Formats: sequence, C-alpha cells, structure tokens
Amino acid sequence: MMIKPKFRIARLLFQLKRVFKLLLFIAVLAGLYSYAMFQGGFVSWFLFYSVTTLMILMILYAAVPLGALTVERDAGNDALPAGTDVKVTLTIRRKIPFPFLYLAVEDKMESRLQNQTPANSTRIIFYPGFKRTLQFTYEIPAVKRGEYQFLGTYFATSDFFGMFRKRKFISQPALLLVFPGYYELNHWSVFEKTAEETSRSRQEFIEDRTSIAGAREYVPGDKLTSIDWKVTARSGKLMTKEFEEHTDQQFMILLNNQLREQSFAQEEAYERGIELAASFVMHCYKHQLKVGLTTLDAQGDYFSIDAGEKQQTKLIKHLAQIEPQQPSDSLPSLFRDGPFSAGGEIILFISAELTDAVIEQVNRLHQRRLSIYFFIAERESGLNEKEEAGLKGLRQSGVEVYRLAPGAPVFRQNDREKGRVE
Repeated sequence: MMIKPKFRIARLLFQLKRVFKLLLFIAVLAGLYSYAMFQGGFVSWFLFYSVTTLMILMILYAAVPLGALTVERDAGNDALPAGTDVKVTLTIRRKIPFPFLYLAVEDKMESRLQNQTPANSTRIIFYPGFKRTLQFTYEIPAVKRGEYQFLGTYFATSDFFGMFRKRKFISQPALLLVFPGYYELNHWSVFEKTAEETSRSRQEFIEDRTSIAGAREYVPGDKLTSIDWKVTARSGKLMTKEFEEHTDQQFMILLNNQLREQSFAQEEAYERGIELAASFVMHCYKHQLKVGLTTLDAQGDYFSIDAGEKQQTKLIKHLAQIEPQQPSDSLPSLFRDGPFSAGGEIILFISAELTDAVIEQVNRLHQRRLSIYFFIAERESGLNEKEEAGLKGLRQSGVEVYRLAPGAPVFRQNDREKGRVE
C-alpha cells in the first residue's frame, strides 16, 4: 500500500523536472534574443545563434532514443575449472548510429562474481560517433568454484550539460559454471589395492573359471565346456555351470555440506574438501570405477553408484553448484532410504568439521561393518583439542583417518601410518 504513493510522487517530480528544463530553455532563448535585439552587433547575435545551436542539439539528444541495441557476451566456455582467468568480451551493435557525446556501458552480474572482478573493470565509456559496433573486454582473475549468473548490460548517456539523461538496461541472463579443481590420486594405497585386485580377479576369471556358484538346466546355445557333467550324471539331464559374477570395487562419497562457522579459514577448508571429492570422482572416471555421491545437509542429495562419462559430469556439476549450509541438530540419516544396505561399497567420508554428529555418523557406518575412510579438511590453524580427541577416538575404533593439510593435497604411501594427507 505504501509503494503506490511513492511511485506517484516520483513520477510527479520527474514530470516537474521536464517542465522546468523546458521553461529554462525558453527563458534562455528569450533572454538572448531580447539581448540581441536591443544590443545589436555581431557579438550579441553570434552568442544567440551559438546558444540556439546547442539548444537544438540538446533537444535532439532528448528526442532521439538510444535505439535498438543488441549485445553479445562471450565468456569462452560456459563451464571452466576453478582458478581460470575468465576473459569476457562484450560486443554492442547499434541500429541507429546517432553520434551521442558518450555512451557508458556496464556489464551487470551477481554480487558473488562481481566481488571477484577488479573494481570498475566491467565499466567503460565509449565515444561512439557514428560507429555501429562497439566492443570491450575485461578479465575475472582466478575465478572460484561455483555457479554464477550474468544479468545484463546497462547503458547511459546525456547531453553536453547533463540536463537530459538516457538510461537503458538490456536483460541478457547467462550462466557461468566453474568446476572445482582436482588433482591426481595415483599414490593412495586404497586405489592401488583396488586396481591390483581388479586386475587379478579379471585375469583369474578369464584364465580359470572355477568360481562355480551353482548349476541350471542346459539351454540351447550354452557352450559344451560349461556343462557340469557330475551334476548331469546325478540328475539324468544336461546341466550347465553358473559362475560367480566378478564385480569391481565401488565407492560412495559422503560429503558433509554443513558448516557451523562461516569464517574464511573454515570455508577454505570446505573448498579443499570439495576438491578432494572432485579428485575421487575424476580418478574413478579415469580408471572406469563406479562411484556415487551423497551430500549430508537438509536437502540430502543422493547420486547412486554408477560409472561412465554421464555419471562423472553429473557429480562434478553438483560439486560445482553446492554451497555450505547452516547445520541442523543432527546430520540426516544415511539409512532412511537404504543406499548402503548392500555393504559392497567403500565409503569415503569427507568433512571440514569434526562435530559430535559427524563422529556419530562415522561410527554408525563403521558398526555396520562397512569399509570406511574418513577425511578431515583441516583449517590453517589446525584442529582444536576437542577435534583431536574425536579423531583419536575414531582411530581407536578402527576407522582409517586421513587429515587433509592445507597447501599440499597429495597422497603418499605412508598416509595410513601418519593419518595425514600431505
């Protein structure tokens, strides 16, 4: 109810300003004309005609619109890795090339991206003349992980004295997706063991298919080498051997997406946890291993275990989009929908905080005899006494714990002994 009166007052003031400017123009021209008529001479008439010319130009500025403008924004790829310098090029095309005195242009974007952009780099002033095409480029250095949105382009111009101003905003929404960074995990013992066991099981399966799970009736098309002659003799009908299905190891990433403290140090640790999760996903994709992802927050996004390029794209995109949330009283239950009931996956639990709720969830997973590895992304200042005690308790209960230290995200062979990722 309060918006309408304010809007009406603003409109009334705008109309009064226009009337005032028009009356001012008339008064100036009338005064100069009267001066020239009574004074006479070259100087007075020269002054009158000079000011009249400027007045006509100002009226043209007021009458001529900015015109139909088209804007093209080129930010390279719409999906980039974190830390990339993003070059954005704006190309403006004018259908009416009126020689405005100047044309101020600003590329508008959401505040999270604007805060990463050098001050005033998204603004420029053109002196267009009769040019139809204008172009400028700015750079966003070392853009951070996230999903960002460009909003549009703002234009402004005015006459010589700033009496008549023109403004125009062209909406041009566009998304920029910045994927988290990642690094190679070739020297972590769990992955090395996985690769070795997978290779051995495949070779044994090919060379010596002796893992018999049972027998079934013969079906036309079965190989003669698959017939179980002993069972056939006992049953009096052809029976075919059934072999155990050899499956690769598979991983489920659990990412704690809740932060109690929204400090720079804590958010930096959270980002290193995101990078570690992305590194797991990329490693599994590179080595054709199955991987899934569950984010522990109020929304509780769950991506079932799978392999392939589509799975990799889906998980990396989700890791690019998520933002830390305020914690609830407890972490959501991992067993409500039963994603871990089979127990065949290796659990990679990643957290930037070690709260009582996190410890409880890790212990519950461990009690279900699931293979679990816990990763804590440390702050620059390290862990406090309570967190150190919680970490010690997890180790004593048999959980393999890894500490992701700042500035050196490389796995070494002695991770298990030191309990640290350095």
